[in-house]
Amino acid sequence: MKALITASFAPSELERLCRWMAVEYEDWRRRRELYFDGQQFADRIRRAGADVLIVEADLVHDDVLDQTDLKLIGCCRGDPINIGIAKATSLGIPVLYTPARNAQAVAELTVAYMLALARNVFPINEGLKNGTLRFEGAHDYLEAYERYGGFELGCSTVGIVGLGAIGQRVAHLVRAFGARVLAFDPHVPDAVFEQLSAKRCSALEELLPEVTFLTLHCPLNSSTFGLIGKRELALLPRGAFLLNLARAQIVDDDALYEALVSGHLAGAALDVFTQEPVQPDNRFVRLPQVLASPHLGGATRDVVGHQSTMIVDDIERLLGGKRPRFLANPEVWESPRRKRLC
Repeated sequence: MKALITASFAPSELERLCRWMAVEYEDWRRRRELYFDGQQFADRIRRAGADVLIVEADLVHDDVLDQTDLKLIGCCRGDPINIGIAKATSLGIPVLYTPARNAQAVAELTVAYMLALARNVFPINEGLKNGTLRFEGAHDYLEAYERYGGFELGCSTVGIVGLGAIGQRVAHLVRAFGARVLAFDPHVPDAVFEQLSAKRCSALEELLPEVTFLTLHCPLNSSTFGLIGKRELALLPRGAFLLNLARAQIVDDDALYEALVSGHLAGAALDVFTQEPVQPDNRFVRLPQVLASPHLGGATRDVVGHQSTMIVDDIERLLGGKRPRFLANPEVWESPRRKRLC
């Protein structure tokens, strides 16, 4: 058996996988390029003689699958949207994936943004560095206290839309600060809300008027596309903050921009944008009350370790004849066409 790995992978997990099969490792971050061309990627897989393919963001669509003889695919993502799941299933190829691999990373950045917004961290830092924030007497200190004093996260109400792996971690973290937590997610059982000491809201209209921070952690689908529009933003208290580290299309861009420019929202933190990669001239990036990052919410060194361990754990389960924990196409497990590693 041989694996071709183009995902970023932890050295310890590479070593563990090498006990089971030959491994050819080509980290896309070092290569500085992803495989988007199907023919090129199929040729690369064939040259490697790979039975197992482990990717992160390379495209493994039908054209790649039709031209190779893969027996297993591992995708180091929470949602393997870059894999032709239907084709893989029809060919009997199990597809492993790594749900919640970066949940802690995204949750921590979310809370970091809340703290930065609450305490005016970036305006204070910028003012000191560019010389606009000076202290030459008591009056200057009083002015700084009034302008930059901020407020405590522990005295705030945090509204979470989407109580999956990331939303739950955000709830846990902000509760540690003493914040009150409201959440909206019709798909999560009451027990989860109770465990997190979060008030369950049966509708957005119940949650929005009460929150200091509205933070979005729901998936993008037909029911969440444009979920937060002009009407929903108007329901937020004046001076509230919006954080979106999920998907840009969950929020109506024009409505959000209007709410920020008008002063209805005091600020926002955005890690996702309609056009990505985001550019410096993006209208949201240019607003001083917006904290922006270029879709780096899950970008920590630890995430590489998480995803590597999850994939190798499941490969070992497969080799031991056990069902993988994280199988994107579970129907393939009982299929007589399922390809087996040997």
